[in-house]
Amino acid sequence: MIKVVIVDDHPIVRRGLLGILAKAPDCSIVGEASGVSQAKQVVTSSQPDVVCCDLKLQDGDGSSLVAWVRDRTQANALVLTTYDEPALVRSALAAGAKGYLLKDVEESILFDAIRRVARGQTYYATALSMRISRDLHHDALLTQRELEVLRLAASGATNTVIGVALGIGEPTVKTYFSRIFTKLGVSTRTQAVVVAIDRGYLDRSAVYRA
Repeated sequence: MIKVVIVDDHPIVRRGLLGILAKAPDCSIVGEASGVSQAKQVVTSSQPDVVCCDLKLQDGDGSSLVAWVRDRTQANALVLTTYDEPALVRSALAAGAKGYLLKDVEESILFDAIRRVARGQTYYATALSMRISRDLHHDALLTQRELEVLRLAASGATNTVIGVALGIGEPTVKTYFSRIFTKLGVSTRTQAVVVAIDRGYLDRSAVYRA
């Protein structure tokens, strides 16, 4: 029997999932929660196999809960959400989510995903999450410092401003851009920002608009 905890801040959604999963003979709901703090308590006490959670919860970010599940428990996290923005998908998968589904999936897909995630396998039901998963396992990932440089560039900062903000010289900033361009397969800042948004490295809201 697969033990499942449901984490969603909407009571109606939780009740709906309870009813749906009751149809699966090999699944047992051992707890539910509306937020990150409550979820940690429920997961700790119930020791589930799968934590099925949304990304936006009452008291925090679902990705932080996914990371906690990965680092502090024996369970695996399956994201079930309405959000398919690249930055959110990347954050969830980077945090350790084994599966990523949108809430409009068919029941059979949800059951299959839970079973696979319970076994430690992955299940990504959207083209975006599958692509980001491939990117995350690719050698050419941007480092944290490269992301900082790119975020500042997206906000409209010059090399001089970026250098001052990060405490590095302009030649070093140019070196970071060279690495970023190579990893993203582009040749200009604008192209780098566009590709970074498409791959989920940056959110569109981070881009400066004059």
